[in-house]
Amino acid sequence: MKKFEFTMRKILDLKNNILEAEKNRLSQLQEAQRRIEAEILQLEQAMQDISQQMINAQTEGVTVAELMAYNARRANIRMQLEELALRLSDAIKSVDHQMQIVVEASREVSKFEKVEERQYEVYREGEKKAENARVEELVANNVCRRQVV
Repeated sequence: MKKFEFTMRKILDLKNNILEAEKNRLSQLQEAQRRIEAEILQLEQAMQDISQQMINAQTEGVTVAELMAYNARRANIRMQLEELALRLSDAIKSVDHQMQIVVEASREVSKFEKVEERQYEVYREGEKKAENARVEELVANNVCRRQVV
């Protein structure tokens, strides 16, 4: 009997390629999200450092101009944090959307893999029937030979 050949192999391969591309895109989006989160952490640390410097300067004595400079730096960091919060929100939405795309692509691949499994089962059953038919034919031939002798 001929070798098993999945009739939708090209489609399954295409679906697998699409799935891999979507997974790569998801990975890129997740990395972008992590970078934004890291930037936020750095800015939050910078805000704490400036606040601590301001407190230290106040205990030692500070001019109004120096206080205004500290407050300006803090205001600048707050604006950057607000902008990063918006970017992070967009990044999270993009990651969630891409995750849904990956899940759907996985479902598509799974459907075709199940079809392949079913086709292989049918192929195996056909092979078993053909093998049984050959064995029955051999047995029948042997019985006929014995009766002739």
